[in-house]
Amino acid sequence: MSERTYKTSRAVICPADNTMRTVYALDAQNPETVLAHELRAFTEQMGYSEIFPNFDRLRIGVVHPFAIILAQEVLEQPKTTGIFPSITIADSNASEDSPVLSNDIVSFMYTAQEVAVLDGYRQAKEIFISDHGWARILDTVKTKGSIAGTKRSYRTRNTVNLNIWSENKDVTSFLYDTVGHFLTQRRQAIHSQYAIDIGAISGGRTGDINLDFGMLLYGANIQVGITMLHEAVLFDTAVEAVSEIIIAPEHYSA
Repeated sequence: MSERTYKTSRAVICPADNTMRTVYALDAQNPETVLAHELRAFTEQMGYSEIFPNFDRLRIGVVHPFAIILAQEVLEQPKTTGIFPSITIADSNASEDSPVLSNDIVSFMYTAQEVAVLDGYRQAKEIFISDHGWARILDTVKTKGSIAGTKRSYRTRNTVNLNIWSENKDVTSFLYDTVGHFLTQRRQAIHSQYAIDIGAISGGRTGDINLDFGMLLYGANIQVGITMLHEAVLFDTAVEAVSEIIIAPEHYSA
């Protein structure tokens, strides 16, 4: 990635060179990060640490605990304590959903009001843009009254695995149910906030065990299909007007 490319878990902005007239804004949602964040909040709200006080250090993340342990063994580092119970979220497969050329293209104009909304995303670091690139956008709006953009979008169907491991079989079983309830209870909220649609869930409560790390570990797995919207906006500082549909700022998810 270029040193002039700025990235967060939610968005990537590639600022145009001085001689160019365009700036790209890429919406780059990471379903692993989104689901991990939302699942942590869900387990806190349900009071998991009070239900299992002896196993209250629940680790929810995107790196599998076995990978951490193996790396520590290879590098001869002290083993991390409190790594179990663990829920690992992995986006294991994705494919574009019904690609149609030019089917999802929208042209629009941003006035100072919409740019102010965009600045809110920038200030919150939900998008990143260079100071020079942002100054060019502001200058275009100041001199022309608006700035033109073209949004292109596509959808993907992803398979997400939520892998559960614990030293206690009852804890593993409880976390299996917890993940299932999380995916159903938070389905609407995740759709509204992240444009991620959660589909039907499947999985296995029992059957997986591991003895490779000097302890008996019990595993469970839940698999869920999701549909994601991906958007990219190309701002063009040279265009004077666009006659097509004008979209409101809430339709731009950075």
